[in-house]
Amino acid sequence: MTSSRKAAKGKHRTIAFSNSHLGSELLAFYAARQGVSIRVHRAGLAPAARVEVEEMFKSGRLSALSATPTLELGIDIGDVDAIVSNIVPVNRLVQRIGRAARRGQQGYAFLALGNDPISQYYKSHPDDYLSDQEFAYTDPDNPFVKEYQVLAMACDRPISMAESKSSWDTIQKLVSRGLLSAEKERFSPDFKKAMEVLGAYSIRGIGSKVDIKIGSRIAGDRALPQALEELHRDAIYFLAGRRYRVGALHFEKNRQPYAELEQIPSDYPYYTKALTDEWPSITEMHERKQVFGIEVAYCSLKIQKRVLGYANIEIGQEVAQGKKVMFNEPLELEFATKGFVFRAPRPQDAMGKADDEEYVEMSAFHASEHVIIEGSAMITGGASQDLGGISLGSSGLIFVYDGSIGGNGASRVLYDRLDRALGRALRILSECPCKSESGCPRCTYSYRCGNNNEYLHKMAAIEVMNRAVEGEKTEIGEEIEGDRALV
Repeated sequence: MTSSRKAAKGKHRTIAFSNSHLGSELLAFYAARQGVSIRVHRAGLAPAARVEVEEMFKSGRLSALSATPTLELGIDIGDVDAIVSNIVPVNRLVQRIGRAARRGQQGYAFLALGNDPISQYYKSHPDDYLSDQEFAYTDPDNPFVKEYQVLAMACDRPISMAESKSSWDTIQKLVSRGLLSAEKERFSPDFKKAMEVLGAYSIRGIGSKVDIKIGSRIAGDRALPQALEELHRDAIYFLAGRRYRVGALHFEKNRQPYAELEQIPSDYPYYTKALTDEWPSITEMHERKQVFGIEVAYCSLKIQKRVLGYANIEIGQEVAQGKKVMFNEPLELEFATKGFVFRAPRPQDAMGKADDEEYVEMSAFHASEHVIIEGSAMITGGASQDLGGISLGSSGLIFVYDGSIGGNGASRVLYDRLDRALGRALRILSECPCKSESGCPRCTYSYRCGNNNEYLHKMAAIEVMNRAVEGEKTEIGEEIEGDRALV
């Protein structure tokens, strides 16, 4: 934030890049409070709003933009003097830097390390940052993506019976929905219905989305399942640098879901973070392997997600803990995705020194799940925000899954490189100087934790990771035990 403010106030036209919606909104919120002429540019805003921001910057009416990767390439926004970026793979950093000084002027670029596990790792190991390679990830078998692709293919040219074999199940689903019909040994589309479906397609995510309304105006949208966490009743939602309260979230049969936003006073001291509960079910095992001594399985999953309430986070205190407010009736959603599961080694030494062994075990596995995901960001191409995680109580079972409905491939990349991720997690935990039992935002905390970063145990997690990389053998087993899931 300091780099962005100095660059903009020095009359250097600046783009500050963040990797998440909330990150870009918070940066713009704080910068505007300090007098910077700045607006947000991100996916999820109405197209007209993004165009307006682009034109304002291009004409000189704005000195800075707070953007997600939407502005990494392709959009002409005029002259740029300075780039500020949070942590991304080095090849993407170079792409972002390339937006500045395109007209021969002197340019400036800053890589801003955050108060998070992977930033602190690279602070201590800068050579690893320069050598880590980004891996693109996708899941070509995502059933939701496939339906759109097959429908678009049929609109381009009817699909012959011979062509249909590899996509037979998908074609049958489209036929049952009235989008395709069989004619003369070909599958042809109902063009009117097909265009309506394809016109609503979002390249940001597949599955249902929730419209965001201010009065009668649609101001943006958010894809599920993220929308459930960010747009529940009474959530404080950042939109284009301003905060709103969600008055109501509507899921009505045969209608597009939508959330109603209400304005709040500018001095309101909080924003919210959802408190969630998740339970995974394995629907199909695709592959098993050994990582060190640990059995790991890649599988199809169903995730039952519940939003139980929220925590009020004080503005300026982004430690990701806050005062809890619980709902009388939780919001619920079940969705299909892909991911992997393994059983972590037990922290036996730490348990032997504790009064409550179950608490230590549960907290160790929860902290391990956090640091494996947060510390693996560059190993998977900066995909930690595209992953979810669940540790099942004191059972030792840890699930890591794609955060997009149907799967996006991010967990597969981490599955393929889990040995590196475990080693890096151990170094992050061991090298962090904090003395707190639970750890801190630089090692064990996750800003996405659905349990308000409770409960975590740093030293027990170090033992878990040590036992893992030293080759202690574990098996997934047939039974999923444990009565509590931590996410």
